[in-house]
Amino acid sequence: MINNKRNFIIISFIIVFVVILFSLSQGIYNIDNLTIIKIIFSKIFPITKTWSNEQELVLMQVRLPRIFLVCFVGANLAVSGSVLQAVFKNPLVSPFILGISSGASLGASIIIVFFNVYNSYLLQLSAFSFSLLAVFLVIGISKIFGNTNTVILILSGVIVSSFFSSIVSLLQYFSETDKLQAIIFWIFGSFSNANWEGVWQVAPLTLIGSLILILVSWKINVISLGDQQSDSLGIDSKKFRIFLIVIVSLMTSSAVAIVGPIGWVGLIIPHIIRMLLGANNFYVLLGSISLGISFLLLIDIISRNSLSVEIPIGIVTSIFGAPFFIYILSRSKYNF
Repeated sequence: MINNKRNFIIISFIIVFVVILFSLSQGIYNIDNLTIIKIIFSKIFPITKTWSNEQELVLMQVRLPRIFLVCFVGANLAVSGSVLQAVFKNPLVSPFILGISSGASLGASIIIVFFNVYNSYLLQLSAFSFSLLAVFLVIGISKIFGNTNTVILILSGVIVSSFFSSIVSLLQYFSETDKLQAIIFWIFGSFSNANWEGVWQVAPLTLIGSLILILVSWKINVISLGDQQSDSLGIDSKKFRIFLIVIVSLMTSSAVAIVGPIGWVGLIIPHIIRMLLGANNFYVLLGSISLGISFLLLIDIISRNSLSVEIPIGIVTSIFGAPFFIYILSRSKYNF
């Protein structure tokens, strides 16, 4: 475990800046780092133009909105996973496993099929509503068995996710060709259609939600100790848990509604950060933001540059995430 947590956080955000700069330079159309910096600063300061119009167009309208969207989604999912793991007090919980992603997928698919809308605030609202429904169904099913331990929670998530996924499949089966293609492409998870509109839709919820969670991180630390301790300190653990779940669901659904479900980020990143920084959720959340951004940026580079065609990023994260999940299970002290 790292002792100087503050220095680690500072260094990790410096690494984020380096990875962003590296990511902006990657692609079929070559733009060196110095030109990238000049083009960006030319929007603020008067700089003599030494670059082509094509370079500026590619950077400002294609790569920059994509990189910003990747950053916000990476931070969004990593923070959401960190909070859920703290709330349920186990490292195996994530938005993907708890059904938030599948719920949001169903909500978005309904809008695509019945309202012929592919990217709007209505789609986000539907995704958010169904993600909340999924979480409360998972919690409700687990409480039927009298507890929310790891096994019951994961199995409840599998049940809800499978049920919602089957409805999505049913919608696909009866959809017209263009809507079917839209749903399938969306479910894969991809940043290929990234634009500034998507950035402006995800950014406020990610920034505000992350700030709120960081500010109440000390309360998250308290409820992680148990309901008895939190209640004795004047924190209504049940209401606070619901508040956290609503914030996380809103954040996750906003990301899923724009780029589709991207699994494993909310599981992998918080676990790595807790191994490095310990259980203090203030540092865990900050570390999750920086590592979540860097991780998803590197995965995005792989997805768009490894083959002649772009691989949906949801597929790439699953390739990395599944083996890591096995690793977490092998280290788990829970009795299955």
